[in-house]
Amino acid sequence: SVVGTHPLFGPSVHSLQGQRMVLTPGRGKQWHAWLEQMLKARGLLLVAATPEEHDRAMAVVQVLTHFATEVMGKALADIGVPLETTLNFTSPVYLMELLMTARHFAQSPDLYASIQMSNPLTNEVTEAFVRAATEHRAVVAAGDTAGVKAMFEEVRGFLGDFTDRALEQSSYMIDRLVERQ
Repeated sequence: SVVGTHPLFGPSVHSLQGQRMVLTPGRGKQWHAWLEQMLKARGLLLVAATPEEHDRAMAVVQVLTHFATEVMGKALADIGVPLETTLNFTSPVYLMELLMTARHFAQSPDLYASIQMSNPLTNEVTEAFVRAATEHRAVVAAGDTAGVKAMFEEVRGFLGDFTDRALEQSSYMIDRLVERQ
């Protein structure tokens, strides 16, 4: 019996409580129910998916996110402003972005290369990123304020009510980050 599993967290988590894990059907069903019960008993939140559903979601959750982070890191390095200089002028949001970028690069390049090279939808999502960046750059370079606002509203419409939750939760995170400084 084979059950596909994908923990959606890394080895540095302090608890399995509330962490997500994807289960995909494999060969046979003999151990599936047992594994599901055991993982739930450990506090994991289980996500059932076909392998195709998993790959589509991971193309966005992992590939697109990691690609954007790596592009951000490369751009920062290419611009060449010393990190300490930007930290002297940091806003809490920039600091959170920088912390997540640096966290990414503190880990294994083999892991991130493997994720990007193994997903069958990598080209599709990275091309979408490049198209969006190119479109946004053209609007900004043209000084088209109305175009920037239109793109902003398009994305806000896509995100919908999640923007309210995101604002609340990220404000909480910012408050905790500022308290630690």
